[in-house]
Formats: sequence, structure tokens, C-alpha cells
Amino acid sequence: MKKLLFWMVLLIVGIVVLLGSCAKKDDDSTAATATAFTSTTTAAGSITVGSVAMSGVYASACNTTGVAAAVTAGYFPSDIKANRDVLVVTGSDNISEESHFYTDTTCSTLSASLKDGNDNFTVGDASGEFYKVTYKETGFKIKAGTTVAETYYENYFSTNGITASGTTIDLVVGTEYDVGGSGKNEMNIFYVSSTIVRHGDDDNTTQPTEMDSLEMTKQ
Repeated sequence: MKKLLFWMVLLIVGIVVLLGSCAKKDDDSTAATATAFTSTTTAAGSITVGSVAMSGVYASACNTTGVAAAVTAGYFPSDIKANRDVLVVTGSDNISEESHFYTDTTCSTLSASLKDGNDNFTVGDASGEFYKVTYKETGFKIKAGTTVAETYYENYFSTNGITASGTTIDLVVGTEYDVGGSGKNEMNIFYVSSTIVRHGDDDNTTQPTEMDSLEMTKQ
């Protein structure tokens, strides 16, 4: 888990997720009859950001913009048609930043999910309407919902020599696999209102200054 290559590739995974999320900057394309989101991560506690208590589950609308291009470029499994950004508050200083990918444009059938678990969430100074935050990356979980996604990610891990503490990552469709966390301290920015959360793309060396996620609404 400490191998540099391992964490470099996890960073690439994060960039791949970013490509899907960044579609919002051009045109938020959402499905009119999208399926309501149901979280598989247990929410608990709350975190005060500014004067607002951030708690529970926040999920974006079902996004299709940029997804087909990312699939064509080989960044996603070939069966992905749409994605959602999700954030779950899991404790008094814990969050789960998640990307969920679907085989249809209404976000009803899961292809894959990626979950980045973070601890020691600490709110710093305000920066305009945003707040600077820090946290430690303590977990990374992946679930394949289809055999297409299972094969894609297993091949990806194998090709790049990625293991879970020396153990070959053998995904099972429908089962969440805990790869483990880097333990790195990350910086980010958050915008939180009574109903909405957005955040930047976290970084362990440079303070982000721009929002990156889709707009996520409290569920």
C-alpha cells in the first residue's frame, strides 16, 4: 500500500472521475426521469462549515454530459452512460466522497462506484463563499455492478501492478472491495448551504481555488 506507483495510479483514477464531473462546466445534462439516489454508505454525525451543519447524504442530479466521450477515450468501462457525484457525512469529522456510474441515462443500474473515505475533516478560513478544509485520505472502496466494470477495473489494476497490500484485487460483481487509504493529508474547498454541497478537487500539495464537483443536493 505504500508503493509510489499504487498511489500515482489512484490519483489517475481520481482524474478519471474528474473528467466525468467536469462536464458541468460546459452544460449540465440531466435525465428528466432520473431514478432517486439511495446511498449504500451509512450517514452519521454532522460537521459545521461556517454557520451551516453539513449532515446526511448529498447527491447530484444524473449527469450525462461528457460521459460518452470519456468512455470512447477509454477512461470508463464501456457500459457507462451516466454518473452522479455523492457526498456522505459519516461522522463528526468524517466524509465519504463518491462517484457512481450507471449503465443507463436515468442512473438506475449501477456499473461501478468509487468511494474515497476521509477523516479529520477540519474547517479553516473562509475564501469568499467557500471554506478551506483539510482532511486525511483513509480509505478507497470500489464496487463493480456489472461484469463489464469488473473486467475493466481488474485489468486496470493488474496492468498497473496495483494490489491491496500485496493481494491481487479480485472484484466480485455486487461486492464492495476495500483497497485501503493513502493516509495523505489533503486540502480542498467546500461550499455548504442548508440544501447544497459543492467542493473542489482535493490536493495534498496545492490549495484548490475552484469548485470541481457537480452540485449535490441534500437527500
